[in-house]
Amino acid sequence: MALLRSDRIISGLRRRFGISAPKLAVRTHWSWRIRGAIALIALLVLAALFYGGFDAGRLFAGFNVGKVRAEQERLSAEVLTLRADNERLRRDNIDLTNAEKMAVGARDVLSKQILSLQTENTQLKEEVAFFEKLMGSASTSKNGLAVQRLQAERESPDSYRFRALVVQGSAEAAFKGRLTMTASLVTDGNKPVTLNLPDDQPDLLGSLALDFKTYQRVEGVIKVPPNAHLKNLAVRVFATGSNTPKAQQSLQR
Repeated sequence: MALLRSDRIISGLRRRFGISAPKLAVRTHWSWRIRGAIALIALLVLAALFYGGFDAGRLFAGFNVGKVRAEQERLSAEVLTLRADNERLRRDNIDLTNAEKMAVGARDVLSKQILSLQTENTQLKEEVAFFEKLMGSASTSKNGLAVQRLQAERESPDSYRFRALVVQGSAEAAFKGRLTMTASLVTDGNKPVTLNLPDDQPDLLGSLALDFKTYQRVEGVIKVPPNAHLKNLAVRVFATGSNTPKAQQSLQR
């Protein structure tokens, strides 16, 4: 046993200090700061290589960041220009639309005015011709007064517009007086209605006043019950201060 132990000891010493013993290595010890700096530099180098390789790959593939940014800026400026043009065109369109509406409205107004003037001109010509014919005839009454061209037309469901021409044949002085009317109507229920004007409608006083030397045209609106129908309109001419009619005329419908 003692011999076996001694052999083991000798063998261990040979392995440790003999020719077959492991080689002794001397290593430099770096602090954590130096190792951190080296690692950071290595990461920066790797990042530069990666970015350079990525950028080079884009260049080889035909993708240039500078050109893309320049194109993007050009397109953005073009979009802003197109938006400004679109806004200007929109305002111009609104102005043109308003101008067109105003032109159409003015045209309609002018058309109505022209039509009204033509109608009035025709009516005046007819009245002058009638008056000239009347002056050369004996169709007037003995005192020289007459009511001619008596008309009544429905203007709305509750009104009639009347027109009449009062003439004086041999006029040495102006005639002053008034015109009265009696309107006979029938409602939808066949109920008769009589209106004495201007007593029943005082707002007609101004329209029925007479003050002329040769002739005077009388015109106004008679208010009637809704949808009532005019059957007869009797007109009488009175001189101021007289209760005896100087002329009269009636219209049957």
